Amino acid sequence: MRALILAAGLGSRFKSQKAKVLHTILGKPMLWYVLRTLRELNFREIGVVVGHQAEEVKKVFEGEEGIFFFHQGNPKGGTADAVLSALDFWRDYQDYLLVINGDSPLVKVQTIKNMQRYIHLVEEYENIKLSALLLSGFLPDPTGYGRVVKDQGGNVIKIVEEKDATIEEKQIREINGGVYFFYCPHLLDVIFSIQPSPKSGELYLTEAIALMHKKGYVVRSFMAEDQAEVMGVNNRWELAIAENVIRLRILERLAVEGNTIHQPETVWIEPSVVLEGEVEIEPGVALRGNTKIGKGVRIGRGSVIENSVVEEGAIIEPYSIIRDSHIKSGAIVGPFAHIRNHSVIGEGSHIGNFVEVKASEIGSHVNAKHLAYIGDAQIGDRTNIGAGVVFANYDGKQKHRSKVGQNAFIGSNSLIIAPITLGNYSYIAGGSVINKNIEEGDLAIARARLRILKGKGKEKLL
Repeated sequence: MRALILAAGLGSRFKSQKAKVLHTILGKPMLWYVLRTLRELNFREIGVVVGHQAEEVKKVFEGEEGIFFFHQGNPKGGTADAVLSALDFWRDYQDYLLVINGDSPLVKVQTIKNMQRYIHLVEEYENIKLSALLLSGFLPDPTGYGRVVKDQGGNVIKIVEEKDATIEEKQIREINGGVYFFYCPHLLDVIFSIQPSPKSGELYLTEAIALMHKKGYVVRSFMAEDQAEVMGVNNRWELAIAENVIRLRILERLAVEGNTIHQPETVWIEPSVVLEGEVEIEPGVALRGNTKIGKGVRIGRGSVIENSVVEEGAIIEPYSIIRDSHIKSGAIVGPFAHIRNHSVIGEGSHIGNFVEVKASEIGSHVNAKHLAYIGDAQIGDRTNIGAGVVFANYDGKQKHRSKVGQNAFIGSNSLIIAPITLGNYSYIAGGSVINKNIEEGDLAIARARLRILKGKGKEKLL
């Protein structure tokens, strides 16, 4: 099967220098959604017509197998000109070509499957070879969309744009969805007869429908189950609407698969995120990138997790941020914790209130429950890190690492100056500044001697 994506448009209504199809929806370019749909449908040969910022579009999708790029020299040439730009892709193809716009991210896999099935059923039971099948939808207010005009037999005779429609045609509520299956020999028979629009000078692919009807070919429409599928994305407000539709589809699928999502209108989950079941997500959570959430994980309100793994049974307390890191089973993170830069939090460990962990490996059953910074460190199992502890990993020019053994104790408000090693069962007294290695089992105290001056406090306050 072959498909052709039209992705050469300027997208002037976006008021952006960036190609329209590269504007993102839930962290992915708009074109990514169209390509993913075609991949799920097992289209092995996919042509993409590019124009505006062609090299940038190619770069985003370079290396993907089975994609062939074609350049539309005139990005204002129109949709028929775009199809002609890929003529070598379909000229000799003796089957149906799917033509879809690159700004149609809402079209469902099942809808295209149903269109394919309809083509085969018409051929089998009516003995008719459809020249084209177009996706359409009924809108309560079709203003701004091309109307699908049919004959008494229900066959499509033309698509008329609103500016060209008569008063009667404007009453039609069935609109063109911009997704077509064309039988290539018949498309080739008419496409060179398409004339430029007298108003814009563009060659419109919709004109092929009227030309096919004049030649006696049969064209039909297929009704979209969800009217959102026929909604184009022509400006940034429509982009926001499309993003919300896709977001809710993802949340619905995840909920049906056995995950609890509280107040889904506030939750952001990107399409590459995996939930393994019985995950509970509180309001305001954002799960981004290649994130994998294990079975039974609870994610607290307002948390953000990006490109990370959270294993089974872990708890992410509210307003925690985890990026590019790995949280192992049974660990507790937060509230208000920040885990980043490929950190690993071991099984059963607790990284608590206002603790930041950066590029560090935390062993199992480690406690760092309050107001600490752990940077570029390796922390052994069952170690306790008190409130206010800071691992000073930067000397002004480069970063240094710290290594803490198992069962160590670092008292509150201590400063650990890297590079340094603290042995197993080492004990750092609270308030100490440690800049030398501490051997296994040793106690380190490094703080100024306490002086008490009788009566001087009251004297200074009066």
